[in-house]
Amino acid sequence: MKKNMFKTSCAVCLVFAVLLFSHSPVAGNVLPDSIITLPENESAILVEKQSQTLYVYSRENKKINLAFSASCSTGEVFGAKKKAGDKKTPEGVYFLIDEYEDRYLTPIYGKKAFPSDYPNFYDMRLGKKGSAIWIHGTDKRLKPMDSNGCIALENDNILSLSDYIQLDSTPLIIVEKIQKTDSNIQVRREKDVLEVLDNWVGSIESGNYHQYLAFYSDEYVPDISWWETWLKLREKSERDKVRLKVQVANVGIYAHRDIVVVLFDLILSSGKEKILLGKRKIFMEESGRTYQIVGDTLQKKSKAYISSDFPLIAAGRKLVDYKPGEASAVETIQKWLTAWSSKDMDAYARFYADNFYSDGLGKKAWVKRKRQLSQKYNYITVTGTDFKVTKKEDGCEISFFQNYESSSFSTQGTKHIKFVRRDGLWKISQENWKKK
Repeated sequence: MKKNMFKTSCAVCLVFAVLLFSHSPVAGNVLPDSIITLPENESAILVEKQSQTLYVYSRENKKINLAFSASCSTGEVFGAKKKAGDKKTPEGVYFLIDEYEDRYLTPIYGKKAFPSDYPNFYDMRLGKKGSAIWIHGTDKRLKPMDSNGCIALENDNILSLSDYIQLDSTPLIIVEKIQKTDSNIQVRREKDVLEVLDNWVGSIESGNYHQYLAFYSDEYVPDISWWETWLKLREKSERDKVRLKVQVANVGIYAHRDIVVVLFDLILSSGKEKILLGKRKIFMEESGRTYQIVGDTLQKKSKAYISSDFPLIAAGRKLVDYKPGEASAVETIQKWLTAWSSKDMDAYARFYADNFYSDGLGKKAWVKRKRQLSQKYNYITVTGTDFKVTKKEDGCEISFFQNYESSSFSTQGTKHIKFVRRDGLWKISQENWKKK
């Protein structure tokens, strides 16, 4: 009798152990489907809101394993964040961009805090709002779903977590529930994404802009204002027999639902010299084994190219010793007026330098205001005449007579624009308006 009871007890224990193991976030060759691949010796943070648990996966010797886990607390309201103040934690793939020590923090944030880049480029395209989503410690007793949207950990755990974080490289993947998949499926997804990435790089290195744009969704048109200058750089490199080669390294591939985020080092080399341009981030929409780019931005520029609008162009000019001729600033003004009149606000925005500032507004706020006006009016027509150009040490200034007409408003006057040279292109750094 006792022998049978022992057999039954062991069987129950075995079943329990199997169930427990099968529900672990990493079991055998089963992995979270959010982590397709990691760069060697790097980690990914995965937060499961349903269980209020934070996991860290690390890659060593080409294998991804669970390295750390801890209880956490997320937003007190269920669901994915969409707007400021909704007390929800966002869901998606983000990156940690800064680190604060306790001496700079109020006690509620504990011993350390790591701000994320929410809302990311793709979130903003979808109209999501809010900010200040951090991972941080806490001086309070940790309770489930007890934050305003951040991810809170006990102080000992936030200190342990910090050992795995590389700023602008370590992903923070937030999901409602972890979905698992076979590692063989992840290998196939990695192969498919890397093939797209390799061909995308090839289109930059030796293709035309039609081939480059073919990788992008019809709903998203990337900035290609740099392409003409890039072609001239390529042409000069061929004449000088200096091959410009575009390369990627340290590729991480992460997913949330049907959006795949690819983060990698972007490198330009000429054979003799290799220049790291920064961390490039691409958002791809996954449909079966097909991938289309729906967002594209720099996560981080290398220090030498922080002031450059287009690090690829700045590095290319250095490698081939290219000094472009002075393109007509007036011609640039005409193209800017055309973009404004056609209400192509994406093209309009590309004429502005990153450090643009006028009327108390930076570039982002300025373009937002103009975009709202373009949506308000049925049509806009802006023309310029009587252009006067004054050369300056760091660029040039242009004044001209501007005529502005829209479906419900019209005005005339003098426009004064300050141009700076950025990567061989004229960019607006300041503009002023005086009504007639």
